[in-house]
Amino acid sequence: MTNLLYSSALENPNSKQSLSTKKALTYLLDHVLRNSSIRPVYTGCTVVALRSVTTGDGTAMDAICTYRVNATTTEFDRIKVYREFSKMTAGCTELGPYRLDAESVYVSGYHELQPGLSVDPTTQPPSPAVRNFTLNFTLTNLQFTADLAMLDSKKFKSTEKVMYHYVDPLLQKSSIGPAYIGCKVTAFRSKENRHDTGVDAICSYRDEPSAPRFNRVAIYHELSNVTNGITQLGHYSLDSQSLYVNDYNELHSLSLAQPTTTQSPGPVIKQFTLNLTITNLRFTTDLETPNSAKFNSTAKIMQHYIDPLLQKSSIGPYFSGCKVTGFRSARNRDNTGVDTICNYGNGSQVPDLDKAKVYQELKSMTNSITKLGIYSLDSTSLYVNGYNEPLERPALSTTPAPSPTSRNFTLNFTLTNLPYTADLDAPSSRRFISTAKVINHYIDPLFKRSSISSAYTGCKVVRFRPGRVRDDTGVDAVCSYNVSLASFDREKVYHELSNMTNGVTKLGHFSLEKNSLYVNGFPLADTAITTKPVVTKAPAKSGYRLTFRIVNENLTNPDSQSAEYRAAVESITNKMNQLYRQSNLQDQFLSCNITKLRAGSIVVDCMCFFKPEPSINRATVERAFQSGTYNATGLWLGSSYQLQGFSVDGLELAVEAATYKPLKSGKENFGIHFRISNLPYSPELQDPRSRRYQVNKEEIEKELDVFRTGSLKDYFVGCTVESFGPVEGKSSTSVASICKFTLDPFSRALQKQDVYEELRRLTHGFTRLGPRYELEEQSLVVEGYSPLITDEQESKKLQVWAIVLISIFTVVGFILLLLLCFLIVFCLRRKSQLYQVQQGMYGVYFPHLNTRKVH
Repeated sequence: MTNLLYSSALENPNSKQSLSTKKALTYLLDHVLRNSSIRPVYTGCTVVALRSVTTGDGTAMDAICTYRVNATTTEFDRIKVYREFSKMTAGCTELGPYRLDAESVYVSGYHELQPGLSVDPTTQPPSPAVRNFTLNFTLTNLQFTADLAMLDSKKFKSTEKVMYHYVDPLLQKSSIGPAYIGCKVTAFRSKENRHDTGVDAICSYRDEPSAPRFNRVAIYHELSNVTNGITQLGHYSLDSQSLYVNDYNELHSLSLAQPTTTQSPGPVIKQFTLNLTITNLRFTTDLETPNSAKFNSTAKIMQHYIDPLLQKSSIGPYFSGCKVTGFRSARNRDNTGVDTICNYGNGSQVPDLDKAKVYQELKSMTNSITKLGIYSLDSTSLYVNGYNEPLERPALSTTPAPSPTSRNFTLNFTLTNLPYTADLDAPSSRRFISTAKVINHYIDPLFKRSSISSAYTGCKVVRFRPGRVRDDTGVDAVCSYNVSLASFDREKVYHELSNMTNGVTKLGHFSLEKNSLYVNGFPLADTAITTKPVVTKAPAKSGYRLTFRIVNENLTNPDSQSAEYRAAVESITNKMNQLYRQSNLQDQFLSCNITKLRAGSIVVDCMCFFKPEPSINRATVERAFQSGTYNATGLWLGSSYQLQGFSVDGLELAVEAATYKPLKSGKENFGIHFRISNLPYSPELQDPRSRRYQVNKEEIEKELDVFRTGSLKDYFVGCTVESFGPVEGKSSTSVASICKFTLDPFSRALQKQDVYEELRRLTHGFTRLGPRYELEEQSLVVEGYSPLITDEQESKKLQVWAIVLISIFTVVGFILLLLLCFLIVFCLRRKSQLYQVQQGMYGVYFPHLNTRKVH
C-alpha cells in the first residue's frame, strides 16, 4: 500500500493503529473475495502482519485466507482468483482507500506482470511470495471447554494471544527467523476426552532468495530443543508426541539409518501401533513425562519384553524395533496403559502386516494376554494396529466361551514390629521390593499347606500402609488360585492361616496384630472368630460391573434425588434388563441395577447379575452386551441412547455366614465430614457457580472413589460433596460430603465405624486424599462418629468430676484453715496467761521463772 506510511505503531500488533488498519483491510478483502469464484466456500481472511518495505514509505501486508474443502469443492485455482482480484482492484492498483503497488500482489505465491508495466532490470525485484505451513501441538494442562471452540469468545481470543506470545519468539529465533511473518490460530480442539486441548495454527514466511529455505524437519528439531523436548511452552505443558510442523512428526517419520548408495533406493520402512494395559503397575505423574527417569526406565523394560516377542513372530525377519510413545492412566490410575509404535522392513519388498495373525501370536506368547515378563496384563487390552479380538463382533454361535480358570482374592494383615517409612509407599523402591519378597517367602508355604494348596498359584504384595501406630505396617496382597482345581472357602482359609500363625501373632520373624488378618474381607467386624456361626447360605450369583458413556444425551442435574436423574436411571435400567432378557444369556440373567450416573454426556455405572453357571463369565457378558447394542451406525442401547466405549469387570460376590437379620435391598447414605489443610478457604468455595468450587468439588469426589479399591468396593456407589466451610482459627477448609453404598438382600448392615476405619485405612491414616489434598488427621467424622469425639466426651465427663472434687477439697481445706487459725489464737491466748508480767516494789519478775531470782 503506497499511500499508507509505515510507522512503529503498525509494528506493534496490539496498538490501536495496527488493530484498526487490520480490521479495515480484512473488511476490504472479504468484500472482494466474497464476489469471486470461491464465494461458496470462502470463510474469511486474517491479516497476520504489517511490515515496512525495503524501498519507499509504503506498508506491506500479509494475509491468510481460508476456505472449506468438501466433496464438491474443486481444487483452488490461484490463477483465476488472482485475475478476479486484479479485475476488482483496477489492475491491482486500488483497494478501497488504499493505493496498491501492482507488482506487489501475490495470491498463494502466484503473480502476473500487469499490462502497461515494463520490466526494468535495474528496478527492485518483485516482492517475495508468502508461503504458509501448519503448526499443531497439544496442551496437556489446559482443559478444553466449549467456548474454546467459538472463534468470537473471550476465552478463544485471550488463549490465542497467549499462543502468539509464546510461539512467535520461538520461530523468530529459528532458521526461518528473518523471513518469518507470523502465525494465526485457526482452531482449538478437544483431546483426551476434553482433558487436553489441541492447537491448530497456520504460519507464514516470505520466500526470499536471500533467506534460508524452509525445512520442516529442521524447524521441528529447533522447536523440540527450545520446548525442552516438546514438554514445555511457557506455562503450558505439551504432549511430547503432539508436535507437527507442516504434517511432519518425528514418530511418524522414524527410519533406520542404513548406509546406501545413491544408485539404490533406501529400505522400505512400515509401521504399526501396539497398545496394551499393565494391571500391576500403578500409574503415576512421572510416567506422563517422557524425559523422567521412571518413564525412560519403564520404556526400556517394555522394549526389553516386547522386542523378543515380535522377533519370534511371523514378522520377525522384517522387525526392526518398537518405541514407547506414551504411558496413560487406566482404571482410575490403578493400571497403566502403554502405547508403542513398531517398525518393520529391511528391503525394498516388505509384506503387508497381518494384524490378526500377529495378535494371535502375541496372545499365545503372553499366556492369553495375561503375562509380560514381570507384568500382568489386562486380557482385553491388546491392540495390534487397532485390531482387538474381543471387540470384533462375535459370530452367531451357541457354543459358550470357555470360563476363566484363574480367580483372585485379597489378603490383609498388619505387622507390629516393622516401622512404616515413606519408601514403603513407593513400589519401585528397594525397601518395598525386598520387603515384598520376604512377605512372599513367608506366605507361600502357608498357602501350600492349606486347603487350596493344589490350586494356589501365588501372591503379590500390592501395597504397604501405615498402621494405627508408627511402628506398625499394614500389608495388602492379591493372591491367585485355579478355580478348576479346588474350591475357595475364605472362612476355612482364614482359620487355617490363623492356626499356622499361632493365632495371628507370628509370621516368620514378624509379629502380627491379632485382629488384623482378613481373607477376601473375612472376618467382618463383630464376627466371632473362635466360634463358627451357623451358616444360612444365600442363593449364589455372578455379578459384573458395566461402564459406558451415552453421547447423545446430557445429564444437567447429577443430584440422585432430582426428577431428571431418577427418570434417566429408570429408562436406562429398563433398557439394560430388556437387552439381556433378549440375549443368548436370557436363561441365566437375573437383573441389572444402575449404581451411578455421572455427567460428561452421561457416564453410566451398572451392575448386572446372573446365575452362576460355567458358561457365564466376563467375556460372554461383554459379547452379549456388544451384540445387543451393535448396528450399522454404531452402538445403541435401544433406539434412544447412542453409546461410546464400554467395559465389563467381574465382581467378587462372596456368601457371608449369617447370624444376623438380613436387610432389605437399598442404599445407605453416610455423612462424611473432614478438613483439608492445604486448601485455603475463600468465599468462592461457597458459590456453586464459581470455578474454584466446581474444580475442587469434582476433584474431591473423584478422590473419594478410593472406596472402590477397598473391601467395600462391591457396595460403594459414589460420593457427593455437599458444601465447603471455613475452619475457626485456621486457613484450612472443611468439607461436608455424602457417600452412598448399595446393599443387596443378603448384606448385613453397614456400620459407620466400618466406613470410618475403611476410609482411614485407604488414606494412610487419614493424612492424604489422593496426590493433591493433605488432610487434618483428627478431623474425620462419619455420621457423627469419631473415636476422638468419644474421647473428648469422656474427658468432658472427667472434667466435671474434677471440678466437683476440686470444689469439695477447697471447702474442706478452707474449714481446716479456719480450725488451724482458731487453734493458733487459742494457744497464743493461753500462753499470754502463763507469761503474766508483774510489777513490784523490788522490780519486775515472771512468776513461772525461778522466784529466787530478783531483778
